[in-house]
Amino acid sequence: MKQASHVWNKPFNSAILRWNFVQLSCEWCVYICCSPTGTIIFSVHIDDIFSTASSAAKNDHFAALLKFRWEISELRPAKFTLRIAFSCNHSTCTISLSQTMFINKIVNQFNLSDAHPCDTPMVAGLILHHSDKTIPLPPEILDWQTRTPYHALVSVLNYITVGTCPDIAFAMGHLSFFLDCYTLEHWSATICIVCYLKGTQTMGLTLSGCTNPLHLIGCSNSDYNNFPKMSHSISGYCFNISSGAIS
Repeated sequence: MKQASHVWNKPFNSAILRWNFVQLSCEWCVYICCSPTGTIIFSVHIDDIFSTASSAAKNDHFAALLKFRWEISELRPAKFTLRIAFSCNHSTCTISLSQTMFINKIVNQFNLSDAHPCDTPMVAGLILHHSDKTIPLPPEILDWQTRTPYHALVSVLNYITVGTCPDIAFAMGHLSFFLDCYTLEHWSATICIVCYLKGTQTMGLTLSGCTNPLHLIGCSNSDYNNFPKMSHSISGYCFNISSGAIS
C-alpha cells in the first residue's frame, strides 16, 4: 500500500524521540542525539538506516536499541544504497559518493556506449526555445514525442544531479522547463548531458574532515534576464563544506 511507509514511520518516530533523538527541522529523515557520552547521527529511508557516531561503542549502543525494539539486519559498513556508492578512507578522513554504476546503466539503456564523451554538460550560450502552443504540431512531431522518453531521462538525470553531480544542475534546470513542449533540440541537449556523464562517471563528491578546514563556503550567480521573451533570470548557488558540495 502507498500508506505502508507512513504507517511504519509513526511508531518508529515515536520510539526514536523517546530515546532523546531530535529530528532535524530542515531534513526530517535525519536525527541527532547529543549526550555527555557522545553523539549519534542517523538518516532513515523508509526502513533503511545509516548511522554514524563519535565512537564505535556509541554506534553499537544505538544498534542495540534498535534490536531491542525491532528485528534488524546489520550490513555495516555502508557501501551502496539508493544507487549511490560510498567509499571511506580513514587515513585521510574522507568519504566519497559516486553513481558510476547507475550512470553506466543509463548510458547503455539509451544506446550511447559508443558515443564520444562531451567536455561540458551543455554548450555555452545555448538558447533553447519554447514552441508556440497555439500552433498545432505536425503529426510526425507528435508521434516522435510519444516515442521519445524525454520525461524519463530528465527524471533520472535530476536524481543524479541531487545525488552526486551538482555540475549538471544548471543544464538540468534549463531542460526541465520544456517537459510539456520538448523537440529534437531539447532531446539532443539532454543526450549531451548523458555523454558528459559518461566521461565523468568515475568522479564523485568527496567530503574531507582533516585535510581541509571545515568552512562553509557559498557562491551565487545570476544571468540577468537571459530569457528576454519571458523576462526571466536564472539564478544559482552552490554551498561547500570543506572539499565537497552539499547543496
